[in-house]
Amino acid sequence: MNDYAWKEMLQNTPEASEKVNAEQHQGIMRAVRLAQPSGGKPAFSRFIPAWGAGVFAMLLLGLFFYLPRNEPVNSLPQTAKVQPRADAPGDPIMMLEERLQAFTMETAVPEQELRKELERLKTDLARFDFRS
Repeated sequence: MNDYAWKEMLQNTPEASEKVNAEQHQGIMRAVRLAQPSGGKPAFSRFIPAWGAGVFAMLLLGLFFYLPRNEPVNSLPQTAKVQPRADAPGDPIMMLEERLQAFTMETAVPEQELRKELERLKTDLARFDFRS
């Protein structure tokens, strides 16, 4: 057999000679498409953001509970220690009063500082002759 005969046999097959109208073609293609497995993403990939948020929350909880909590603490100035008296009924109140007096003597009172600043501003106004 020559090449011409082979070409004729391959081109004139019953599958190639049948004609299908457009409606039948769409029906066949729809059936083929529905028979194929879906080409979408697997269902597991939808849960990845939720898993990530859960892991992140657990990590934050772990950091919150297991990291040491070292906070700087300002130490109070040492005051003169008072020997406790066992016979006085108001002894704890007296000791508290003495501690508070010692604490207030060591710290600057904001009112005094503000009064000093106010006096300084008044002298500046008088010196530069501003009328207030």
